[in-house]
Amino acid sequence: MRVELAYGDGGLPVELPDGSDVLEPVVAPPLPDFPAALRAAIASPIGAPPLTERVGPDDHVTIVFSDNTRPVPSTIIAPALLEALASAGVPDEQITLLVGGGLHAPMTRAQMDGLLGPAVTARYRTVAHDARDPDQQVFLERYPGEPRGGIYLNAAFMQASVRIVTGFVEPHLFAGYSGGGKGVFPGVAAAHNIMRNHGVANLAHPRATYCVAEGNPVFEDVRRIALRAGVDFLCDVTLDAQKRVTGVYCGELVAAHNAAIAQVDRQALRPIAEPYDIVVTTNCGYPADLNLYQSIKGIVSAGLGVRTGGDIVLAAECRDGIGSAEYAGLLSSAASPAAAMEQMLQPDFHRIDQWQVQMQVTVQERARLHLYSALDDADVRALHLEPIRDVSATVSRLAAAHERRTEERARVLALPHGFQAIPQLVPQAG
Repeated sequence: MRVELAYGDGGLPVELPDGSDVLEPVVAPPLPDFPAALRAAIASPIGAPPLTERVGPDDHVTIVFSDNTRPVPSTIIAPALLEALASAGVPDEQITLLVGGGLHAPMTRAQMDGLLGPAVTARYRTVAHDARDPDQQVFLERYPGEPRGGIYLNAAFMQASVRIVTGFVEPHLFAGYSGGGKGVFPGVAAAHNIMRNHGVANLAHPRATYCVAEGNPVFEDVRRIALRAGVDFLCDVTLDAQKRVTGVYCGELVAAHNAAIAQVDRQALRPIAEPYDIVVTTNCGYPADLNLYQSIKGIVSAGLGVRTGGDIVLAAECRDGIGSAEYAGLLSSAASPAAAMEQMLQPDFHRIDQWQVQMQVTVQERARLHLYSALDDADVRALHLEPIRDVSATVSRLAAAHERRTEERARVLALPHGFQAIPQLVPQAG
């Protein structure tokens, strides 16, 4: 049977065994007129007064945007918010556009032009957050019960009298959901704070996974810090598998984010009766599969649907390479995935991007990982993944090996849009 996988810009058609199951996100109708819906949401927000009633000519406003690893329609969101601020009398020179990418490399001026539109970046002060630059950051608060250190956030954000956060909400591999407070933390946070939130103990928690908020230590820490910092207005969207907008959620941080989360659950959570022998997955195509570091998300979602001892086949273009020298170094310097995990469990071990290694290795403890990508085979093997050059042939080979070994037909699951459809184990009665 033929299945079209989301891969890079153009997709990847593959042949899977007849009878394979395909798990797609639930179809949600895209908004027929997103700009109009956006203006209406700004004017009639959830749990908050209209933005034009919240700001005035004396305010200094900072708007946070996601970087280019996220498919947020910022070229539409930015002008709509700026139009509202202008109508409330906020001068251009009192508005800052802040691109918050957490520990991602700060965006260049040309990249920010592409993200927000050159007409916007030419008119308004536009800056990129750098989590590794302490000169950009100011103190927020101590951690509870700790007399030293503390939480630091971007100064341009904290020194504004009105703080607006934008983004989009989708399932997240350990924070439960993106969007909401993640625009603040890790979006505009200091590197050491992000590393603490993404620490081994937090990520090992059983509730630190896709589509779980309550009891998830990562999600709860993110929301607490965002509320403590103060977000005056949230503007989040939800998207479908084709990256069309299915909802706009503006207003008070918790109320608007929770409304978006409910929409994500309706679109993404898909029941399965039992785990599969082979799961074929993606990282949702471009831009999410720009690099391997980001594409671990597809592996983790597939891990929710694969049996112990099974196989995961990931198709992710990775046109920009591996994406993180720290992630690559930690894995390639270890003799095995287990050795990498053992190193991370040492009490004094802290490395940037170790969390993505932890996520990969946790899945590898249960399943074998095969990668179809544009990466060099040697680089893939150095990261303890098996490079493949043909998804169809690989799945056929794995299925045949399973049938020889067990004398049973291999059960195959395809996730063409990766973590846009989250397998949720719901055993059938009887």
